[in-house]
Amino acid sequence: MFNFVPNLYEMKKIFLLVCLALTAGLSQAQQYNLGIGLKLGASNFLGDIGSGDVARDFVYNMEIQDTRWDVGVFARYRLNPIFAVQVAFEYARIQGNDANSESVERRGRNLSFTNDLLHLNAKLEWYPQLLSVSDVGYRGRYQLDYQTYFFFGVGGVYNNPKAELNGEKVALRPLMTEGVKYSPIALTAPLGGGFFFTYKRHHRIGFEFAWNWTFTDYLDDISTVYVDPSKMSTDPNAAVLANRYKSGSFIPDAVQYGPGSPRGDASDRDNFMTMSVSYSYLLRTKNSFYRKNYSWMYGRKTRWGGTKAKF
Repeated sequence: MFNFVPNLYEMKKIFLLVCLALTAGLSQAQQYNLGIGLKLGASNFLGDIGSGDVARDFVYNMEIQDTRWDVGVFARYRLNPIFAVQVAFEYARIQGNDANSESVERRGRNLSFTNDLLHLNAKLEWYPQLLSVSDVGYRGRYQLDYQTYFFFGVGGVYNNPKAELNGEKVALRPLMTEGVKYSPIALTAPLGGGFFFTYKRHHRIGFEFAWNWTFTDYLDDISTVYVDPSKMSTDPNAAVLANRYKSGSFIPDAVQYGPGSPRGDASDRDNFMTMSVSYSYLLRTKNSFYRKNYSWMYGRKTRWGGTKAKF
């Protein structure tokens, strides 16, 4: 039998190992899983007004010249290596003008609008581990992290379509141009993806694309058919802005723009898209998953998502 009595040197080694273990546990409990940031980008619209040939659908029917801005603030909380939640509040402008359309019928209809959207949404983000690199460049420094994500979510948008008349913007919703009272608030379903780089744990630069399905067909104040002015608001601007038929040799007969004839297409709801770049700052909070995900602190993440110890 051998009796082992540690000497002073060995006791120092044990004490050092215990301190390292406690430090690792503390680092594991307080990590950078909460980010707060700003986004800036562009927005566009797909609905019943302007755009290209009516025979084309989806993004092919957008007008690049009607692209406007999108700005917002957001917060992202990482639940684990696979999922995160992002909450955002955005201000976006969309617009459309029949004068820019390739469709003869739409140019004859001659309607236009602008709409300033206030969009509050929450999205669940999914991070495929095969599309993430915790050490960009594989130099062993772990200063630059790259991740790709996809998302879907729910939201609500406040909107107020307007049209220009005699040099002034006039709100269209109160005019009941189609004899319908519709709500200024609509549900949305954002869908899309993005990517970001994180520098030295705190600074994150990203890009995101979102296609926002909406549950309204009145972002542009157009949906169904022309109605008799008696069904509209008593405001004299209602009849003027509801039917702005423009005559011309290339325009079909004005009968097509009378009461009961199609003014829009109610079979498809309005949608809008946003593309934005963002900057966010990561805050230290308590969450243990980052030991697995942010491997610059604990180990090197391989090209295929595995982890190799740094020590």
